[in-house]
Amino acid sequence: MSDIRIGIIGVGSMGSGHARYLTDYVDGAIVTALFDLDQVRMKNLADELSIKSKVLVSSHNSVESLVKDPNVDAVIICSPDWLHPEHLTSAIAAGKHVLCEKPLASKSSDAKRIVELANKSGLIVAVGFMRRFDNGFIALKKEIDSGKYGKLLQLRATSRNVSSPNATTAGLLSNVCVHDIDFIRWLTGEEVATVSTIKTRRTSFANDQLQDPLSVIVHTQSGLLMSVDIAANNSNGYEVGVEALMEKGSLVVENLGQLTISSDFNLPARAAGKLYEDWIGRFKQAYIDELRAWVASIKSGVLDSNLATPNDGLAASIACEIGIASLS
Repeated sequence: MSDIRIGIIGVGSMGSGHARYLTDYVDGAIVTALFDLDQVRMKNLADELSIKSKVLVSSHNSVESLVKDPNVDAVIICSPDWLHPEHLTSAIAAGKHVLCEKPLASKSSDAKRIVELANKSGLIVAVGFMRRFDNGFIALKKEIDSGKYGKLLQLRATSRNVSSPNATTAGLLSNVCVHDIDFIRWLTGEEVATVSTIKTRRTSFANDQLQDPLSVIVHTQSGLLMSVDIAANNSNGYEVGVEALMEKGSLVVENLGQLTISSDFNLPARAAGKLYEDWIGRFKQAYIDELRAWVASIKSGVLDSNLATPNDGLAASIACEIGIASLS
């Protein structure tokens, strides 16, 4: 089968990251088209990719133009969150396979509509929850599922970005905590029952629309508790990790990605090093593996079981909405 020709909507840090990872690391796919409102940024990336792949990458002046391009088989959506439903609708209507960065939609009503469209389309439509492909998180799930350490009692997660000048408090749920919501569903196979928020002292780096940091408390249907420590402006570096408190140990995905296990009074050595500046570097291999799974799914016609479905995206949007409601 020939290469899957991919168009990318939005070429900021996320879209350009996907474009470069596809070009450098993913066999069987090639970037052929871009759209971004920043014409200079788009042209520069198109020129870079064209040189690398030796295939002309076209720059489009609208989303509609890109999704209707006959040289595009599939679309990656990396536009602002509030535009995801509109861009998903356009791509699906044009018969294109889709990988949409999280969230599927900021509002559950929009997410429900997209799920209906996606499920009727027969297309490969996936949501970008890359932690499902991260080696540390995969190893954590494997250890928990083994039963070696007894029952999972509690999860403590950390999600801290370096700088988020335009973040909102609601966005800390719909754009950041949405990863943790998907993670707990993927890890446990349970649905989220309750989501609530707790405010703390506010950093001087936060804008006027932002409560930063923020803690989020999640319970699953069985009563499992996950606390999520979120910071939008963390001068310490990009920090994402989770501790799973077990009956017979503590399993920790560290900020640099490795899994460490404390049990039987033994505390493991923990790797030191420089923290990443953002998610693109920290989750590089996860993004590559996610892209490979998506491309393989398009070729086989069957969605890879590790990829998040539109239904997963809907469940995460519903849970985040519950958390946002608790802010008032």
